[in-house]
Amino acid sequence: MNKPILLITESIACEPSSWLEKKCNVHSHSVNDAGFEELLSVAQGLVVRTYTRVDAAMLDRAPDLRVVGRAGVGLDNIDLEACADRGIRVVHTPRANAMAVVEYTMSMLINTLRPINALTEYVHAEQWHAAREAAITPGSVVGTTLGVVGMGHIGSRVARAGLGMGMVVSFNDLRDIEPRDTHGASSESFEALLGQSRCVSVHVDGRAKNRGLIGHGEFALMRPDVILVNASRGFVVDAEAAAVFARANPDARLIFDVHDPEPIDRDSGLMGLGNVILTPHIAAATRQAKLAMSWVVRDVWAVLDGEEPAYPAD
Repeated sequence: MNKPILLITESIACEPSSWLEKKCNVHSHSVNDAGFEELLSVAQGLVVRTYTRVDAAMLDRAPDLRVVGRAGVGLDNIDLEACADRGIRVVHTPRANAMAVVEYTMSMLINTLRPINALTEYVHAEQWHAAREAAITPGSVVGTTLGVVGMGHIGSRVARAGLGMGMVVSFNDLRDIEPRDTHGASSESFEALLGQSRCVSVHVDGRAKNRGLIGHGEFALMRPDVILVNASRGFVVDAEAAAVFARANPDARLIFDVHDPEPIDRDSGLMGLGNVILTPHIAAATRQAKLAMSWVVRDVWAVLDGEEPAYPAD
């Protein structure tokens, strides 16, 4: 019996890939590689990550496709309706990278609120006390207000981490969150959260109505010393509005891991601003998270083997 043909368009971890190769005829090709179209036309399975757009046009060129696996959480790059219309299952890894993003978010907040001055050279005994005094940070995580926008898998964990470090945490979400799931965080309106929070961490999903969620009007509500972290979707924050706010408020710190477009436009007004930190979509970039996301291949194989997947996205 011939093994099913499976196409991987963006790299996944070695162990899951090797596991899958025992069951499928696996080919790794980006959408721009020679031979991609020929393989797509006969593939039964497709594994993608962030930058492969699975739309109706691609599916029309994949008549044998039975399952699409997203090694990650967000499904913005996959047209679920088009897949459903063609009877193609979609699977993903909804919790695989949550803690990696929490680590990124909290480390950025901590580094900003309480930067550590490390010794870079020998300090004489008579200078030791002065060096200690000079290293005292004016701020602290403890007692600082944190507003979490979106209390899903990641946002709820950020709220818990903040509470565990003594922060005063509020949240805003489209859903009604059960009190037992708030972990002590208080619910606030979006506007109130933006106005009162020293730290704002954004963890909303990729639905269309979240485009431009934070623009000029929302920045006008924020404190001039706000620390804003966006590790959700690039299009959630209006980059032009962010640049205007950053230039007008030098005590603010804006931290963006996601961008619209990606790679970030070299002419972006955010480039080169001293109070803006830009990272290249790496919040989930730990080996553990990549491995966990790559195990989406288990559900891909389940579908190909006629079984029900553990984490269907359809």
